[in-house]
Amino acid sequence: MVTRIIVKRTDEISDYLWKEIVDGFNESFGLNSSVDGFKNGWYIANPWGYAYHAMAFNEHDELMAYNVFTPAQYENGIKVVVSGSTFVRKRFRSNVMLFADLIKALRERCAEDGFDLEVGVPNHNSLKYHIMINKVISVCDLSYYVLPIRLSRTIGKSFPRLFDMLWNVVLKVLISLNQLLSRAANSKEESRKYSIATGDTFNKTRFRNPEYQCVKYDNCTFVFRNYNEEDKRVAYLMDFRIDGIKSYKALMIATRYIISNEDVDAILYIGFMHFKQWLMIKLPKRLVPKRLPLTCYVLNHKENELFQDIADPDNWNFSLMSFDVR
Repeated sequence: MVTRIIVKRTDEISDYLWKEIVDGFNESFGLNSSVDGFKNGWYIANPWGYAYHAMAFNEHDELMAYNVFTPAQYENGIKVVVSGSTFVRKRFRSNVMLFADLIKALRERCAEDGFDLEVGVPNHNSLKYHIMINKVISVCDLSYYVLPIRLSRTIGKSFPRLFDMLWNVVLKVLISLNQLLSRAANSKEESRKYSIATGDTFNKTRFRNPEYQCVKYDNCTFVFRNYNEEDKRVAYLMDFRIDGIKSYKALMIATRYIISNEDVDAILYIGFMHFKQWLMIKLPKRLVPKRLPLTCYVLNHKENELFQDIADPDNWNFSLMSFDVR
């Protein structure tokens, strides 16, 4: 039985409570996360320097469930919170409204503090719950773009060595052709209404931890993270810009740098790509490794007219740098 739900900012959580949160998270997902990793990670990697944490406790003061809203500044002055890091401990999952109660408490607090929108990328298995119970709007699934470097390892099948050697030749030709095309016709990203506000402050906060490699090279600024994904070495490309704008040319510079300097099997970009490019392959839905549904909910009902177009995917620019994955 739930006796209380509390909402605290990151800087208001005691060391004892942090340990309870991390223990519950590890228990729920079979992980081995640390308290320091939680305290110094995604929750403070934003211009506010904190997040909002909702926690449900039973009559024995046991932590039952947990969820976080992390602030983000979007273009056009829109203040957003990103929902994530959700868990309900196994022995309390019979209470189907527990998660909804956490969300309600967070929404009330964040609306009071002047936030306009809630966005999230829930587990696809819980999407129906979010839509039916939490009343979120389903925008679309995020796209996967991949550039295989070692084709056999990327696909996960054992091909003859000659096959990979041939792919290496194809890859070099592909890179050379795209380099010429990006110089001749450098398509640039088209702006979208719902897009995270970037710049020096954003980069210093979002990519503050050492696992992110922030590179300035050949008039381009880009960020990536190497990650071992089921024995595949993947470079997750988070961002790439020239003069503050994503473009085909910036994509080319970033991928060429990673290929030349990193020992990876593939380069992966997840999210919208609002410009034309002929380098990375957009995976069909049947081949994506994990469905990532983008959802949203309006917190600021005084501005309902402003958000009438929020369900249209064409109005969004959302990628890995906008939420806590990789």
